Amino acid sequence: MSFFLRYKWHFLFWAVYFVFWTTLSVRVYHAPFALALLTTLSWAIGQGLLNYYCIYRLFPLYFNTRRYGIFSLILAAGLVVSVVFILGFQMLVFAVAREPLFYSVGAGFGYVLLGSLNSVFIVIAIKSIRDKVRNDRRTHLLEKEKTEHELSFLKSQMNPHFLFNAINSIYVLIRKDPELASHTLLKFADMLRYQLYECNADRIPIEQEIGYLDNYIGLEKLRRGHALYTEYHVGPEVRHFSIAPLLIIPFVENAFKYVSSYSDRPNRVAVNLRCRDGLFELSVENTFDEETSIVGGGGGSGIGLENVRRRLELIYNSHHHLDIRKEEKNYSVLLKIQVQ
Repeated sequence: MSFFLRYKWHFLFWAVYFVFWTTLSVRVYHAPFALALLTTLSWAIGQGLLNYYCIYRLFPLYFNTRRYGIFSLILAAGLVVSVVFILGFQMLVFAVAREPLFYSVGAGFGYVLLGSLNSVFIVIAIKSIRDKVRNDRRTHLLEKEKTEHELSFLKSQMNPHFLFNAINSIYVLIRKDPELASHTLLKFADMLRYQLYECNADRIPIEQEIGYLDNYIGLEKLRRGHALYTEYHVGPEVRHFSIAPLLIIPFVENAFKYVSSYSDRPNRVAVNLRCRDGLFELSVENTFDEETSIVGGGGGSGIGLENVRRRLELIYNSHHHLDIRKEEKNYSVLLKIQVQ
């Protein structure tokens, strides 16, 4: 039963083939039904064997391996054998039925050869198109799977990177102010809950990402105190859309990590989020000191930042713009993502 289900379209094609050509022979050439049926059978056997041999033997062995010369020679030989079989079968059938053949042997050979050539070329075209579609689909699925694995790997890299910094922050606070450290630990627990249970989806509401960012900036402000001036603003329009998780925090984390530590001038981190015309914008700026900040490659290229660059390319492709600048005593990031 499974055999018939697997090749149901083949059976349907040959059923239609027999009905069409037998009916045409009866009506156009006024051939007896039995003679028309046997004539159609000669074409079906000759062309069918050649076409199936071409599809299941010649294509895998020679055409797909680009051995086109051998493929053409064997196909040409197969065409001759097919034409001789069809023509010989028909001559035998008409001789037994004592009916005159519609054409001479020479003209019949050319006619049958032309018909077989058309059949083979159609089969080759269909087979080539079908294989290309299947290969393209397989390639697309493999690329999609590779991209998903790479995204999962990048996210797994990013989380330990942030956890390392957060634990260091709490450790510093425990020594300075145990009560403040307790409050900070609650924020850190909320952040862990977010990472473990809420950001596993491909997209999350922007409100959740902002909540995570609130806790992170709050933790940094508590840890650094008055030594750092922090500006943080989220526009009221930044809501009701989704974004890939953990895209914002690496830029903010990078700003706090590499911010300057001047004693005679302000040390500043500014984070602004807004959305307009379907475009989400994240602006992050920080002061830095060339002598004390390790800012590789022109500005903050830690593992989190490198990962988020790659994630943006994989997820948003041409639907995002990232501008990172290092100016005198100032480092800035502007990220724009099309979200609507």
